[in-house]
Amino acid sequence: MGHLTIYLRSCIWLWVPPLLASFAFWPHLGVAYQPEEFWRDIPVLLGMVENVTRICIIAFSTIMVINWCTRPQRIGFLIYAVGIALYVACQWIIVSAPTGWWATSLIGFLAPSYTPLIWIFGIGLIGDQSMIPQLARPRLYFWVLAGIFLSAHIAHASLVFSRLY
Repeated sequence: MGHLTIYLRSCIWLWVPPLLASFAFWPHLGVAYQPEEFWRDIPVLLGMVENVTRICIIAFSTIMVINWCTRPQRIGFLIYAVGIALYVACQWIIVSAPTGWWATSLIGFLAPSYTPLIWIFGIGLIGDQSMIPQLARPRLYFWVLAGIFLSAHIAHASLVFSRLY
């Protein structure tokens, strides 16, 4: 397999749909989700952990190869698709009714922070092969980084919610 082909099969491409959704919805999610409010009074260490691990999991996914040969990989694609659909739906609901019960409840407000768990888990199932032969089981490293990121991300959103509601 040529170098270009292998890079085109990188799991980094699986980040495009959620990033596009985030950038599309972000300006319309309301004041609470805008950087000035969302990052206000967040502990520096929490913000650093969240941002560093976010960068690390996205960067790490560049060496994970998209594959759908095995049953877990095919299940991973299904989980990824369901996760993306839920991620988009939860943001669409907040944009559609910013003062509704969903947007102002803990479960609804935090949804854009916890639904990535689903599609990120899917990426881990899909990308079980590394472009670096010496790196066995890349999904385990990916999931550890993702777990740290998601914990920090959800904790961050929880602090914002507790401050606002």
